[in-house]
Amino acid sequence: MKTLNKIIGHFISLPARIKGMKFGKKSFIGPGYDIKPILRGVVLGNNVVIGKNAWFDISRYTKDGRIFIDDGTQIGRNAVISACKNISVGKKSLISYNVTIVDHDHDIFNPDISPMDAGITEGKEIIIEDECFIGAHSFILKGVRLGRHSVVGANSVVTDSFPAYSVIAGNPAKIIRMLKTT
Repeated sequence: MKTLNKIIGHFISLPARIKGMKFGKKSFIGPGYDIKPILRGVVLGNNVVIGKNAWFDISRYTKDGRIFIDDGTQIGRNAVISACKNISVGKKSLISYNVTIVDHDHDIFNPDISPMDAGITEGKEIIIEDECFIGAHSFILKGVRLGRHSVVGANSVVTDSFPAYSVIAGNPAKIIRMLKTT
Protein backbone atom coordinates (compact mmCIF):
# COMPACT_ATOMS: atom_id res chain seq x y z
CA MET A 1 0.00 0.00 0.00
CA LYS A 2 2.87 2.38 0.79
CA THR A 3 4.33 1.86 -2.67
CA LEU A 4 0.96 2.55 -4.31
CA ASN A 5 0.53 5.76 -2.28
CA LYS A 6 4.03 6.86 -3.24
CA ILE A 7 3.32 6.24 -6.95
CA ILE A 8 0.00 8.12 -6.78
CA GLY A 9 1.64 11.02 -4.91
CA HIS A 10 4.41 11.26 -7.48
CA PHE A 11 1.88 11.17 -10.34
CA ILE A 12 -0.22 13.95 -8.74
CA SER A 13 2.88 16.12 -8.25
CA LEU A 14 4.24 15.57 -11.77
CA PRO A 15 2.83 18.80 -13.33
CA ALA A 16 4.29 20.85 -10.45
CA ARG A 17 7.67 19.12 -10.84
CA ILE A 18 7.67 19.85 -14.57
CA LYS A 19 7.01 23.54 -13.81
CA GLY A 20 10.07 23.65 -11.50
CA MET A 21 8.66 22.97 -8.01
CA LYS A 22 11.14 21.02 -5.85
CA PHE A 23 9.96 18.23 -3.52
CA GLY A 24 11.92 16.85 -0.57
CA LYS A 25 11.75 13.20 0.45
CA LYS A 26 8.25 11.96 1.32
CA SER A 27 6.65 15.34 0.52
CA PHE A 28 3.17 15.39 -0.98
CA ILE A 29 0.80 17.88 -2.58
CA GLY A 30 -2.89 17.02 -2.85
CA PRO A 31 -4.81 16.95 -6.13
CA GLY A 32 -6.39 20.02 -7.68
CA TYR A 33 -3.54 22.46 -7.04
CA ASP A 34 -3.37 25.40 -9.41
CA ILE A 35 -0.80 25.08 -12.17
CA LYS A 36 0.98 28.38 -12.65
CA PRO A 37 3.32 28.82 -15.61
CA ILE A 38 6.37 28.91 -13.35
CA LEU A 39 6.79 27.21 -9.99
CA ARG A 40 10.58 27.53 -10.02
CA GLY A 41 11.39 29.01 -6.63
CA VAL A 42 8.90 26.84 -4.72
CA VAL A 43 10.79 24.35 -2.55
CA LEU A 44 9.31 21.81 -0.16
CA GLY A 45 11.52 20.22 2.49
CA ASN A 46 11.16 16.62 3.60
CA ASN A 47 7.86 15.20 4.89
CA VAL A 48 5.82 18.25 3.85
CA VAL A 49 2.12 17.62 3.27
CA ILE A 50 -0.05 20.08 1.36
CA GLY A 51 -3.80 19.59 1.10
CA LYS A 52 -5.84 19.59 -2.06
CA ASN A 53 -6.60 22.70 -4.12
CA ALA A 54 -3.51 24.60 -2.94
CA TRP A 55 -2.41 27.64 -4.94
CA PHE A 56 1.29 28.51 -5.05
CA ASP A 57 2.37 31.54 -7.06
CA ILE A 58 5.69 33.13 -7.85
CA SER A 59 4.65 36.50 -9.22
CA ARG A 60 5.18 37.04 -12.93
CA TYR A 61 6.30 40.60 -12.07
CA THR A 62 9.51 39.34 -10.49
CA LYS A 63 12.16 36.76 -11.22
CA ASP A 64 13.34 36.46 -7.63
CA GLY A 65 10.24 35.21 -5.80
CA ARG A 66 10.79 32.28 -3.48
CA ILE A 67 8.59 30.07 -1.31
CA PHE A 68 10.27 27.62 1.07
CA ILE A 69 8.32 25.19 3.26
CA ASP A 70 10.63 23.44 5.74
CA ASP A 71 10.62 19.83 6.97
CA GLY A 72 7.56 18.29 8.58
CA THR A 73 5.18 21.19 7.91
CA GLN A 74 1.56 20.52 7.00
CA ILE A 75 -0.63 22.92 5.05
CA GLY A 76 -4.39 22.47 4.78
CA ARG A 77 -6.59 22.48 1.70
CA ASN A 78 -7.31 25.64 -0.29
CA ALA A 79 -4.15 27.42 0.93
CA VAL A 80 -2.92 30.38 -1.11
CA ILE A 81 0.77 31.30 -0.94
CA SER A 82 1.96 34.03 -3.32
CA ALA A 83 5.45 35.55 -3.36
CA CYS A 84 7.29 38.22 -5.25
CA LYS A 85 10.09 38.34 -2.64
CA ASN A 86 10.37 35.54 -0.09
CA ILE A 87 8.02 33.47 2.02
CA SER A 88 9.58 31.00 4.42
CA VAL A 89 7.68 28.58 6.68
CA GLY A 90 9.71 26.81 9.38
CA LYS A 91 9.85 23.21 10.49
CA LYS A 92 6.88 21.32 11.90
CA SER A 93 4.44 24.18 11.45
CA LEU A 94 0.73 23.58 10.97
CA ILE A 95 -1.21 25.84 8.62
CA SER A 96 -4.94 25.18 8.58
CA TYR A 97 -7.31 25.30 5.61
CA ASN A 98 -8.21 28.43 3.61
CA VAL A 99 -5.14 30.33 4.84
CA THR A 100 -3.63 33.04 2.61
CA ILE A 101 0.02 34.13 2.83
CA VAL A 102 0.97 36.98 0.48
CA ASP A 103 4.17 39.07 0.57
CA HIS A 104 2.85 41.91 -1.65
CA ASP A 105 -0.23 43.99 -2.42
CA HIS A 106 -2.01 44.93 -5.62
CA ASP A 107 -0.96 48.39 -6.76
CA ILE A 108 -4.43 50.00 -6.80
CA PHE A 109 -3.80 53.61 -5.83
CA ASN A 110 -3.31 55.21 -9.25
CA PRO A 111 -6.79 56.24 -10.47
CA ASP A 112 -5.46 56.48 -14.05
CA ILE A 113 -4.61 52.76 -14.22
CA SER A 114 -7.09 49.92 -13.98
CA PRO A 115 -6.41 47.49 -11.11
CA MET A 116 -6.18 44.80 -13.80
CA ASP A 117 -3.22 46.63 -15.39
CA ALA A 118 -1.50 48.12 -12.33
CA GLY A 119 0.44 45.07 -11.17
CA ILE A 120 1.67 44.61 -7.63
CA THR A 121 3.70 46.53 -5.07
CA GLU A 122 7.25 45.67 -4.13
CA GLY A 123 7.04 42.76 -1.72
CA LYS A 124 8.32 42.42 1.82
CA GLU A 125 9.60 39.10 3.12
CA ILE A 126 7.42 36.88 5.32
CA ILE A 127 9.08 34.54 7.83
CA ILE A 128 7.07 32.02 9.82
CA GLU A 129 9.47 30.34 12.23
CA ASP A 130 9.42 26.70 13.42
CA GLU A 131 6.40 25.09 15.11
CA CYS A 132 3.85 27.81 14.37
CA PHE A 133 0.12 27.18 14.10
CA ILE A 134 -2.05 29.32 11.82
CA GLY A 135 -5.81 28.90 12.22
CA ALA A 136 -8.34 28.52 9.41
CA HIS A 137 -9.33 31.46 7.21
CA SER A 138 -6.39 33.61 8.35
CA PHE A 139 -4.30 36.04 6.31
CA ILE A 140 -0.57 36.62 6.78
CA LEU A 141 0.45 39.80 4.96
CA LYS A 142 3.69 41.34 3.72
CA GLY A 143 6.58 42.00 6.08
CA VAL A 144 5.33 39.72 8.88
CA ARG A 145 7.65 37.63 11.03
CA LEU A 146 6.07 35.14 13.41
CA GLY A 147 8.41 33.91 16.13
CA ARG A 148 8.84 30.26 17.03
CA HIS A 149 5.72 28.42 18.26
CA SER A 150 3.40 31.37 17.61
CA VAL A 151 -0.32 30.61 17.44
CA VAL A 152 -2.64 32.57 15.12
CA GLY A 153 -6.36 32.30 15.91
CA ALA A 154 -8.85 31.48 13.16
CA ASN A 155 -10.06 34.34 10.95
CA SER A 156 -7.14 36.59 11.88
CA VAL A 157 -5.47 39.19 9.68
CA VAL A 158 -1.79 39.42 10.61
CA THR A 159 -0.22 42.72 9.51
CA ASP A 160 2.58 43.03 12.11
CA SER A 161 5.36 40.82 13.42
CA PHE A 162 5.11 38.99 16.76
CA PRO A 163 7.69 37.38 19.07
CA ALA A 164 8.10 33.69 19.83
CA TYR A 165 5.34 31.96 21.85
CA SER A 166 2.74 34.62 21.04
CA VAL A 167 -0.94 33.76 20.82
CA ILE A 168 -2.52 36.30 18.49
CA ALA A 169 -5.97 36.83 17.04
CA GLY A 170 -8.22 39.44 15.47
CA ASN A 171 -8.35 41.91 12.60
CA PRO A 172 -5.76 43.28 12.81
CA ALA A 173 -4.21 40.54 14.95
CA LYS A 174 -3.00 41.47 18.42
CA ILE A 175 -1.36 39.49 21.20
CA ILE A 176 -3.98 37.92 23.45
CA ARG A 177 -1.51 35.99 25.61
CA MET A 178 2.00 34.57 25.73
CA LEU A 179 2.69 30.85 26.07
CA LYS A 180 4.86 29.88 29.03
CA THR A 181 8.02 27.99 28.23
CA THR A 182 9.80 25.56 30.51
